[in-house]
Amino acid sequence: MKFLFPIILATLSTAVAGAAEMRTFTSADGSKTLQAKVLDVSAAKQTARILRSGGTTMTIPLKALSTNDQAYLKEWYQSSMAGRRLAIRVNDEEVKTGESKANNGRVTAYDSRFKLNVRNNGDSAFENIEVKYCIFYTIDGVDGAKNQELVNNGQTNISSIAPRTDQDITTNTVKLTKVRPLPASQCVGGT
Repeated sequence: MKFLFPIILATLSTAVAGAAEMRTFTSADGSKTLQAKVLDVSAAKQTARILRSGGTTMTIPLKALSTNDQAYLKEWYQSSMAGRRLAIRVNDEEVKTGESKANNGRVTAYDSRFKLNVRNNGDSAFENIEVKYCIFYTIDGVDGAKNQELVNNGQTNISSIAPRTDQDITTNTVKLTKVRPLPASQCVGGT
């Protein structure tokens, strides 16, 4: 029997360490600089919202910045906004693969897995997303045996997910068995 929902980690291959810090941005022609912290980036509008060192917020067009700053902003968006803009829904899927009667119980075999729906709620695409998951489940001990705590690990990649779109991922299959007691009338020796 599955014990807990899967723990899902989405990591991006273009990670930028930590939260946005003050950075010196340079104009496209190299003539001006300013100290600012990134607050948001919109690929759809081709703008960045920044907080200047003096405390004022402003929105600037990406084309007004150097190519290095534009690359930094793309990486910043990928790593900083994934947690806010990517939504993950989890559905449990079980397929019955067999059933038998044993002594005083009915034994049912299942192939079990999770279906993960990843949705980009942002207005910019995310690229090169690595999704790692761990499924924790327990095998109940029988006849005084100790329960077994097991883990099924897996990973997959999403090369790109466009704004306002979904992508489905299916985890590895875990083979499970459920034993249900039979009514007394169906048990061996029952009446």
